[in-house]
Amino acid sequence: MPSSSPMRSPTFNRHLAPLVILLTFPLACLLHLADVVAQTPAETSLSATQQESIDALPKIPSGLNQGFSIVRTPAKRVTATITFEVNTPSLQAKTWVFAMPEPPDLPGQKRIQSTTTPTSEIIADQSVFQRPIRRCRMEVTDESQRRTAKFRCDDELQLFARSLTFDKRATSAKPPVVSLSAKERQNFLRSTPEYDYRSEAFQEWKTKNRFRRLRTEGEVRFAQRVFQKLANSYRYSYVPSEDRTASLLCQSDATDCGGLSTLFATVMRSEGVPARILSGRWAISATPGETINDQPYYQYHVIAEFYAQGVGWIPLDTSSAIIHDRTKTKLQYFGQSDGDFITYHVDPGVKFDTDLHGDYRAAYFQIPLMWVTGQGTLDGFQHQESWTVTP
Repeated sequence: MPSSSPMRSPTFNRHLAPLVILLTFPLACLLHLADVVAQTPAETSLSATQQESIDALPKIPSGLNQGFSIVRTPAKRVTATITFEVNTPSLQAKTWVFAMPEPPDLPGQKRIQSTTTPTSEIIADQSVFQRPIRRCRMEVTDESQRRTAKFRCDDELQLFARSLTFDKRATSAKPPVVSLSAKERQNFLRSTPEYDYRSEAFQEWKTKNRFRRLRTEGEVRFAQRVFQKLANSYRYSYVPSEDRTASLLCQSDATDCGGLSTLFATVMRSEGVPARILSGRWAISATPGETINDQPYYQYHVIAEFYAQGVGWIPLDTSSAIIHDRTKTKLQYFGQSDGDFITYHVDPGVKFDTDLHGDYRAAYFQIPLMWVTGQGTLDGFQHQESWTVTP
């Protein structure tokens, strides 16, 4: 389906990261205006438990993906702009802090340049990925900054379309595929609070659905089978407060793009196939007034990828298959990306130093986070956001 299709953008999950406001005396508290954030230790290296679970995973022989290849072509070069403005009429601010991930280089995108207004510093998140976070601290210097603040990110990216092809008679040599390093394989096979494939509930669900790789299946055929099962057995449902942990998602029959991507990636990892989710937005400007469940929608979306030996990273979009694919095979959104998606971070759980209130963990980080110190109340608090994508 073309990326410009009007049926596409309104239907997907809005993962609204929480605004976080820290007020000093006389109102001293940390307020989460959305998700409750789980406090987890820094994950700069694999734990012994994670390493044990990886060592116990099935080993997949090479040579089972014969005939498959990924065709990658430049799609478009764009500048994506996020603006985020807040107004606190009952608060006298002293310091503002904004934060937003910097888009990574991936098979589907290459970052050309990034800027923020005001200027940010780059810090690393506390994970095995050390994801770059743009953190902007603004000290109030005049009256105009005491009740309002504005943060803007401009990211210029080259986006790539990718298509999975199959030709069992292919005799010409395929382009070389970059193999994952041992560290990369470990990172994309490990269990996490979201990818909790060692849990009893998940293992029971996995057995019930026959989500175990057959001896003759390579990563691609196995992933196709799992994708089709999820697309045929789940309904799309967006609930902002949903816990998108795999062991909970598998006990339901409905979830959103983040939940579906997490389920898929968890099944893959549990069978020794490196997998990840990509959290970001459609590379399409937001439509003024557009909403999902009465909430403003700014093209938020989550997709998944898995790594196949001899092929590379393969994209897929289970929620699009559920909503749009009316074919019997349900594979229109498997191995296919039109180069119309921008990733802001890989995998859930971005934990970093806020510079005002210690560490913070955001499950999905697709919108700027904000902290502020000052005196007063939150009465009348408002925020405005915009998302534009231009050639």
